Amino acid sequence: MLEGLDSVAWHEIDHAYGPALDTPGHLRALLSNDPEVVAQAIKDLDRTVCEEGGFVCPAATAVLPFLVEVMPVLGAANRAALLDMIGRLADDGENAEQVDPGWPRAWAEAKAAIRPA
Repeated sequence: MLEGLDSVAWHEIDHAYGPALDTPGHLRALLSNDPEVVAQAIKDLDRTVCEEGGFVCPAATAVLPFLVEVMPVLGAANRAALLDMIGRLADDGENAEQVDPGWPRAWAEAKAAIRPA
């Protein structure tokens, strides 16, 4: 799980606060056996990748396939929180003025794999 995570050039991808160097750690934390660690990772991703402000950053595009991959192993509450975040990103992807150019394709691919919690 999370195959390819280390091959992403996170230092070249921005989230709401600059280079997404912390993003791989947040994604790995989603696989923790501790639901509180998972919940915090979702909050951290939400804060950095899904920053309110009506834009979809490049990091959102990069993390989306990983989020879809880990979703099935999450507990119900954390899966719902992750789905909520993805839903807000999808909404911004259709309505925001600033959307990473790769987002539409990433969303089209991810949408088919997402199943309701």
